[in-house]
Amino acid sequence: MISDPKFGEGIVSKIPFHRGELIFRFDGQLRDTQTLFTLQKKPGVYIEDPYFMGKILHCCDPNASVDMENQLFWARKDIQPGELITMDYESTEDELFRSFHCQCGAPTCRGRIAGKAAKSTP
Repeated sequence: MISDPKFGEGIVSKIPFHRGELIFRFDGQLRDTQTLFTLQKKPGVYIEDPYFMGKILHCCDPNASVDMENQLFWARKDIQPGELITMDYESTEDELFRSFHCQCGAPTCRGRIAGKAAKSTP
């Protein structure tokens, strides 16, 4: 894990992963309320893991995707040792616990990240 003043705490890969490979399976406490360290499994159901999964940082062009049904993270791209593991928060969250102005630097950066529901409203 690293701590970055710009992005916060994040998970860094210690080994390489190839596109399509399983990165990790996660577990956590099921909750009916959202926190900073939850991912939305379905509306009104969240999984909280403030120690690992909840530390995966956002990127608009992430190197990982999450399968919420099976609670798995998969490599979307090749990942090298020392790279942050990233996901797109809007791929799981209807509404983020706390929206933010993204500074991921991806060419496809969307700017404000607030959740899937916010994307569909003007």
